[in-house]
Amino acid sequence: MGSSRFEVAGASGRPLEILLVEDNPGDVRLVAEALRQARLLTHLRVADSGDSALAQLRGAGAAQRPLPDLILLDLNLPGLSGHELLHTLKSDPRLVRIPVVVLTGSDADEDIRRAYDAHANCYVRKPVEFDQLLGVLQTVGNFWLSVVSLPEGVSTGRMDTPSLLLVEDNPGDARMVREMLGESIADSLRIDVVTRLREAIDAVREHRYTAILLDPGLPDSQGLETVAALHRVAPLTPLVVLSGHGDEEIALRAIQLGAQDYVIKSELQGAALLRTLRYAIERKLVQERLDYLASHDGVTGLPNRQVFLANLSQVVSGCQRTGGDAAVISVGLSGIGLVNQIHGHEIGDQVVAAAVLRIREALPEGVLLACTGSAEYSTILTDRGAIMDTPRIAEDLLVRIRTPCQVADQKFYLAANVGMSMYSIDADEAAPLLKCAETALYQAKNTSPGTFQFYSAQMNATARRRLMLERDLRHALEREEFELYYQPVVDAATQALVGAEALLRWRHPERGLLAPDQFLDVAEQSGLIVPIGAWAMATACRVVAYWNTLVAQPLRVSVNVSAHQLGGDELIGVIDRALRENQLSPAALMVELTENIMHSEASRHLLLALRERGISVALDDFGIGFSSLAYLRRFPVDVLKIDRSFMTHVPADKRDAAIVRAIVVMARTLGLLVIAEGVETEAQRDFLREENCDQMQGYLLARPMDAAAFATRLVTADESGRTAGAR
Repeated sequence: MGSSRFEVAGASGRPLEILLVEDNPGDVRLVAEALRQARLLTHLRVADSGDSALAQLRGAGAAQRPLPDLILLDLNLPGLSGHELLHTLKSDPRLVRIPVVVLTGSDADEDIRRAYDAHANCYVRKPVEFDQLLGVLQTVGNFWLSVVSLPEGVSTGRMDTPSLLLVEDNPGDARMVREMLGESIADSLRIDVVTRLREAIDAVREHRYTAILLDPGLPDSQGLETVAALHRVAPLTPLVVLSGHGDEEIALRAIQLGAQDYVIKSELQGAALLRTLRYAIERKLVQERLDYLASHDGVTGLPNRQVFLANLSQVVSGCQRTGGDAAVISVGLSGIGLVNQIHGHEIGDQVVAAAVLRIREALPEGVLLACTGSAEYSTILTDRGAIMDTPRIAEDLLVRIRTPCQVADQKFYLAANVGMSMYSIDADEAAPLLKCAETALYQAKNTSPGTFQFYSAQMNATARRRLMLERDLRHALEREEFELYYQPVVDAATQALVGAEALLRWRHPERGLLAPDQFLDVAEQSGLIVPIGAWAMATACRVVAYWNTLVAQPLRVSVNVSAHQLGGDELIGVIDRALRENQLSPAALMVELTENIMHSEASRHLLLALRERGISVALDDFGIGFSSLAYLRRFPVDVLKIDRSFMTHVPADKRDAAIVRAIVVMARTLGLLVIAEGVETEAQRDFLREENCDQMQGYLLARPMDAAAFATRLVTADESGRTAGAR
C-alpha cells in the first residue's frame, strides 16, 4: 500500500454476494471455479439471461433476498441484452448503487464506450485462458471485497472519501495530528474533530467513519471508560487510542476493551501514525470476517446454530413472561451429497442456495432462518396464526423443494423432510425445543422422503386430520358439496316470518354433514373462505329472490362475512353481482359481521358502501367483546344481534336478563333493530316480547333447514295467513 494514498478496507466479514449474468454454461463453471480457487469469501448466484437477472432483482421473493454486492455482466445475452440490462439497472433507484463489472468477450470500442456511457463501473475483457481468468477475478474480487464493500447492515452508499474522527480536547495535539496525516495523504482524508465524548457519540451515530483516533482524557469522561463507551456505540469502527501515558497495563486493558491499537503522543510520526491507522483498519476487517464466519454458514450466509439458539432462548423467555406460543420448524435436504459427488461442491453450493431461497419463500415474512446442521435449516414461528398453519407451511416447503431447480444448464432434484416442535407442549427451553424438532425431522426421514412430522404424536394426528380436511375442502366447491341451511327469523310481537339467516354446511362424502365449526377455521387459514363466501352470497341471494316470488311480504336473508372477505377488494363486487343477477332489492339482504373483524378504516369505508346501496349491516354476537360500544360509534351498523350466551339463562338469571334488557333499550335509543339469537324456551320468548325486542330466532321457533324445506314452510305459512284473512 503506497504512502501517498489512504486505502479503505471497510468490508464486512460476510460473503460478497455476486450475481453472474452469463448464458454460457461453460463460462459459468469457469467463473465459479475461478472464484473458488481465488479463495474469496463469496456467494455466487447465476442468471442465464437479462430477463432472469431482473426477475431475481425485482421479481417475487426479491425483497427476501439480499441485493448483490457486485454484478458480473456478459453483454451477449438472449432476450434482454447486456447493454439493455445495464441501462435498466442504472435507471432503477433501488439497484443503481450496485457495482457492475462488464466481463465479456468483446473488445469492440463501441461496446466499451456504450458500457461506460451507461455507467458500468468496470469493463474487463474475458480472458481465454483459465489462469488469466483466475487472475482477473482475484483482482476484481479483492478490490470490491477488501477496498470498497461496506459492512453488513450499512444501508448508505459506498464511501467515496475515507474519513477520520479525531476525539481530542487539546487544540495543539489536534493540529499536530492533522499536520502529520496531511504530510502523507494530502486532501484524500476527511478529518472531523470533536472535544468531548458526548460529541463523539453523536458524530458516530450520524456518520460512519473509517477510523477513530481517541484521547481518553476528555472534559466529560476520563480514562478507559471513554474507550469502552465509544466502542459500545461504534463497535464496527476501528478505534486507536492516542494517549500521553505510556503505561503498558493501561494499553493492554484498552485493547481488551475494543481498541485496535494504543499510541503514545510523544512517539508520533506522520508515517508511523498512518501505518497504525491502516493496520488498525485491517485488523478490524479480519476480526469482522472471523466474527462473521464464527456465526454464519459459509455456503448460504445464514446464521448458524449458535445464533439460532440464542434467538430461540429470547423467544422462549418472552413466551414464559407473556404466555405466548412458539413453534420450531426444521427442514432437512436430501440429495445434496449426490450433487456434490457428481458435479462438484461449487455447483452443489449453488443448488443449496436455490433450495434455501425456496425455503425462505414458504415462510412468513421476517422470520429468522438459520443453518442448524449439515443441510438442515430451522426457523422460529411466534405468530399464532402461523403456528396454527404449520402443517400447511410444511406441505408448502416440501412441494417447493421437490420442484426441480435449474443451476447453469442443468436441472437438479432434491427432496426434503420437515420436523416440528411446539413450545410448552414438547419442551419449555430453547435447546430441548430445537432437539425435539430435529428428532421429529429424523423420524420423518426414517418414515419416507418428502414427509413431515410433529414431535408430539397428538400433534401429528391433528395435523394429518387438518391436512386431509384442507385437501377435501379445496375440491368441495367444484364438487358442489356445500349447502346453505336457513334458520327462520320471526317478528317478536306477531311471530310472523320476516326472514332467515343463511348457515353454511358441508356435505362431506365420507364424514357426512359438517357444521361450520368443523371446517371454517381451516377455510379461513387457507384463504378458501373467499371463494366459499362468494358462493354463499350468490346462493343466498338466488334463494331469497325465489322465495319472494312465493309470498306477498318480501323476506330478508342475512349472510355472514368473514375477516378475509372484509379485508379484500372483492366483496362489494361479489354482492353487486349477486343482487344484479337475481334482480334482488338490496333491502332483501343483510350482511352479518362479528366485532372482532371490524378493525380498520378500510372496513368502515366498505360498510359505508354497503349502507349506501341500501344493504343492512348487522353486528353479530353483540356484547361478548371488549369494544362493542366503541364499534357502534365508529361503524355504520343497522342491527344488533344479541349473542345466544346471554339468552341461555334468561329470564331466571337476573344479571343476564338485565344485560339483555339494557341492550334492547340502548338499541331503541340509537334507532337500531334488535334480533335475539338462541331462543329455545317459551319463557325466553315471552321475556323478549315483554322487553319489546324486535325479532328473534332459535330452536323454539324453528331449526335450520334446507332451501326446499324452508320454501314449503313459507308457502304453508302464507296459505294459512290468507285463509285466516278470508275469515
